[in-house]
Amino acid sequence: MGKKDIVSFKALQIAVSNGWELQDSGWDGSYVHTTRIAAKRAYAEAGIQSPREEISMTEVHDCFSITELITMEDLGLSDEGRGVKDTLDGLFDADGKIPCQIDGGLKCFGHPIGASGIRMLYEMYLQLSGRAGERQLPNPRIGLTHNLGGQPSQNVASVSIVGRLDV
Repeated sequence: MGKKDIVSFKALQIAVSNGWELQDSGWDGSYVHTTRIAAKRAYAEAGIQSPREEISMTEVHDCFSITELITMEDLGLSDEGRGVKDTLDGLFDADGKIPCQIDGGLKCFGHPIGASGIRMLYEMYLQLSGRAGERQLPNPRIGLTHNLGGQPSQNVASVSIVGRLDV
């Protein structure tokens, strides 16, 4: 059809809490269980074996600074307890190995609630199609978006993985 630079979904997964965290589950509040479930399912669907090596960029639900750090661990992009160190080491900077929030993240857009996920996917589309202007990353291949709603003990998390059709 003459199309090029087509961006497609590689995976789309959602996980919903059933209140397990509030029961006598041993959950200590240091992670978001649904994010871990959605990420594991999304990686399997997209055929990703090593997220830290295969993901080129992320847009995550950073409603609070700590949420971004926890999310990077929940997504397996940082080992548990290493999110702060990886952040300080520049892993998630624009010129780092896995740029995160290249467009400034959720707070730069006034936290538009329901529109957050669409905005993240649009940034992935711009990056993957080479149309992000001054924010353009050198060679993005696979992008991941993460969105979260509710409270830590009862929530829904989504993880989308997108990439160019040729990847």
